[in-house]
Amino acid sequence: MAFVRTATAPGRKRGWRHRLFAALLPLLSHKYEPLVEDRKRRLLGGLHGRVVEVGPGAGVNLRYLPPDADWLGVDPNPYMERYIRREAARLGRDGAFCLGAAEQLPVPAASADAVVGTLVLCSVADLERALAEILRVLRPGGRFVFIEHVAAPPGTRTRRRQDCVCPFWRRLADGCHPNRDTARWIERAGFSEVRCEILTLPLPIVGPHIAGFAVK
Repeated sequence: MAFVRTATAPGRKRGWRHRLFAALLPLLSHKYEPLVEDRKRRLLGGLHGRVVEVGPGAGVNLRYLPPDADWLGVDPNPYMERYIRREAARLGRDGAFCLGAAEQLPVPAASADAVVGTLVLCSVADLERALAEILRVLRPGGRFVFIEHVAAPPGTRTRRRQDCVCPFWRRLADGCHPNRDTARWIERAGFSEVRCEILTLPLPIVGPHIAGFAVK
């Protein structure tokens, strides 16, 4: 697998916490993937051309992409690289990885046929800017495909729990906000079309999810 590195300092995440998060992510993904694999096959299986994945983590989404997808993963955590390499080797597929932040993607404008983001928008520092970057790199008619855990409806028990644990959750889960209303932000980001399914997974705190795509 080919790798490209960039020096985008705002996206660098180094230290023992980020190393530990990278090590734990494959284990967490092993439990999570069976809950969403059918939706991932539907959403990712038809993506072709240049596919940019924001926050690919351990590379779990590579298995769902067609063989002809020209994949580039952009992640701020350099410790993810070894796990992506391992997954790519297991699948026997090519691609590229570079360090970078969602708010400053090291990708030319209008160069991507699709952008993928799964369980990533919850943890970006500036969600509005990250969505603007996704729009910038997409070609006209290109798709942003997403699966994200989101805030529960206001007033519900789950939402109260999300609000309560958020300060601690952010520290433990690499900046993740369990109470972020991501669907609302996607809907007002400037896409020409947004199709979004609301679902609830059997998970504590982060059970509320959205899955779908948005078209530039």
